[in-house]
This record gives sequence, structure tokens and C-alpha cells, in this order.
Amino acid sequence: MRRYLFDASSIIALAVKRKVDFLMGNYTIELAGYEIGSYLWKEVYLTKSLSRNDLSTLEEIFLKILEEMNIINGWSPSAEVVELAGELNLTYYDAAYLHQARKLGLTLITEDTKLKEKAKKVIEAMTTENISLE
Repeated sequence: MRRYLFDASSIIALAVKRKVDFLMGNYTIELAGYEIGSYLWKEVYLTKSLSRNDLSTLEEIFLKILEEMNIINGWSPSAEVVELAGELNLTYYDAAYLHQARKLGLTLITEDTKLKEKAKKVIEAMTTENISLE
């Protein structure tokens, strides 16, 4: 059975599509929770596509999703991640997902096209659309 590491963009995409079964038992990194929080902030306060009344419900939904995933806890600054970020011209955050996927032999799932293309230089990477075909 193939195992995946989902970045925040794919967790959000699958939650929006109500296809969270793909996430259960798979992996993400601790950073994803912060990125999902940032997404919620942006949708409520910047784009105003969600109301403040939606926040507690959405928080609960995302917390339940993350509870069913294997969360790889954060670590101190990593020279390996910095080097990978420099080598592939990525942010440290994106390289952290890539580093953990490579380290654990997981396929990276991301909706970020640029990250996916750069990740393919060192690991297997795809979007949520691709996993439904397997």
C-alpha cells in the first residue's frame, strides 16, 4: 500500500471536496496545522469568503482530520532542510515537507504546482487529483 505525505494545500483541498478518507492514516508535518490556521485567517479576514461564525466549526473539522493523520513533529532548524531548500530554490517550509517525505519514503501530495515540479527532482510528487486514480 502506497503511503503519502500531504502538505497543507492538499489537506485543505480534500477537506473542501469532502474527500478526507485519503488523509486518514497518512502523514503530514506539524507545520501543516499552522498553515491551515493561516488559511482560515486569510479566508475570514482578508478575502472574507468565510464568516467568523464558521471558524469554530472549521477548527473542529481540521482538528479531527489532523487527529486521524500521522503528524511528524517539528524539529530545530535543520541544515539538511536548508541545503535542500537552497538546492531546489524552495522556501524552508516547502523543503521541510519534501525532506520528511524523502526521509520516510513517502509520496508528497501538494496542490502547489511549483513545489510538485521541484519535488519531482528528488522524490515522487503529485496532486490530490492523481491519488484518486490509484
